[in-house]
Amino acid sequence: MFNVKILLPLLIVLASAHGYRILGLFPHPGLSHFKVFHPIMRSLANDGHHVTVVSYFPDDDPLPNYHDLRFEGQEILTNAFSLENFEGRTFVDNFKEFYELAAWGVSSCTAALNSSAIDEVLETHHKAPFDVVVMEFFATDCMAGITWMLQVPLVGLSSCALMPWHYDRVGLPDTPSYIPSEFSTFSEEMSFLERAENWLVTRLVKNLYRIVQMSDNRLLQAKFPNAGIPDVNEIVANTSLILVNQHYSLSGARPLVPSVIEIGGVHIKDIQPLPTELQQIVDDAANGVIVVSFGSVLKASTLPNRKRAAMMEAFQHFDKRVVWKWEENMENQPANVFTQKWLPQRDVLCNKNVRLFVSHGGLLGVSEAVHCGVPVVAMPIYGDQFLNAAALVNRGVGVRMDYENVHNVSYVVDCIREGLSARKKENAQALAKAYNNRPQPPLDLALWSIINVIENGAMRYERSYASKLPLYIYHSFDVLAMFLFLFATVILLLSYCSWKICCKKDARTKKRLNKQKRS
Repeated sequence: MFNVKILLPLLIVLASAHGYRILGLFPHPGLSHFKVFHPIMRSLANDGHHVTVVSYFPDDDPLPNYHDLRFEGQEILTNAFSLENFEGRTFVDNFKEFYELAAWGVSSCTAALNSSAIDEVLETHHKAPFDVVVMEFFATDCMAGITWMLQVPLVGLSSCALMPWHYDRVGLPDTPSYIPSEFSTFSEEMSFLERAENWLVTRLVKNLYRIVQMSDNRLLQAKFPNAGIPDVNEIVANTSLILVNQHYSLSGARPLVPSVIEIGGVHIKDIQPLPTELQQIVDDAANGVIVVSFGSVLKASTLPNRKRAAMMEAFQHFDKRVVWKWEENMENQPANVFTQKWLPQRDVLCNKNVRLFVSHGGLLGVSEAVHCGVPVVAMPIYGDQFLNAAALVNRGVGVRMDYENVHNVSYVVDCIREGLSARKKENAQALAKAYNNRPQPPLDLALWSIINVIENGAMRYERSYASKLPLYIYHSFDVLAMFLFLFATVILLLSYCSWKICCKKDARTKKRLNKQKRS
């Protein structure tokens, strides 16, 4: 009999000789982002394509045709952020977060261009050209310059909702009256003041992003002074495809052009057995389990003592077992609380005994809870977590728990009680049905879409012509100006004619009166 472990790699190598050559560029050091990208890149290799991935996260068990290169110069963002100094969110925080994101983008670009991996990519391309570049669309367009040097199609991957500056490059409407900005705290149902804030933030940060692009241009020119790389804004305007980690059932229905594909939940794999101890804990919890996790970036053990004590006291009001991702030993740990440094989150959430997910509102965890039909109490801290929390509340499957009030035991108890309500569970199961009911799994759709760019993208059928239009034409300002001019002209002509008629009438009347006086 053939040994499958030997035969499978051999078949992959043989297939890759006829596959496409695909380059992935992921300069952001956030693990939660790469968890969205990695399944796509690995599956492309599994389908027989030759895949080169440049990132901070090498594959633990790479296929023979999956080649890792390392970016250098940035600290990996795992359990990196402390909760101690976070406070409530204000309007000004929109711009503070944009500033931090912009600084992040500049440092990511600097580190990436200083990595030897880029030189190796260019050298490899001269020997065996790549067919397409797949790069993250987030806080920098620096890697688009590399795409231009390779002269291959560009595919963008977004691990979260699209940033305001991503819409124009593919001609996608970003109507702020009902499409909330990635920086906002709103769902699609907004009040007048919320719409005003959403419009202002969307338009301002979109224009402020030009500062990041100008930095990208300077850094690329310094790295490749003789390459003649154009403005990155011009390069990304030729984006062939954006794959975005969202799904309308959760984020809301909105207009999409064919070059933007929703692949929400692409990271969700087949369910795996839990570790023995954890499996026994959740299976034995006859009254249900509450899962608590603040993701891979926030360090839960930095939660201030007063807030941690309030949460633990609140959990005592419910006859539920609590499973909490906690990175250190927990002081005064209650008997009903089980802590673990790392949780197989999706596999826990899909256990039949799980009743509630208490989370920071990160999109990966939210997607997993929605997939599993579990209500969420979301305590957003930064970024798109507020947007995700608003979407959960709007769908009737979530409760927003404001961080600044978590020291209040009664407030936390009320949030958890609402999350555990029968109505929330019913809504969560209905949402899960819609979220999971798709004609094609998101991973399969992502793979097909990328290969379609290679095979048919040159004809640019999927591109919206809107991306080529200047702002005044896109919004028909010139047409409106013409109509206003015609309207004003007609009004002036009518006014002039009326004036002339009145003047003639007055003249005839005056002439008649004068004639009567003389007679």
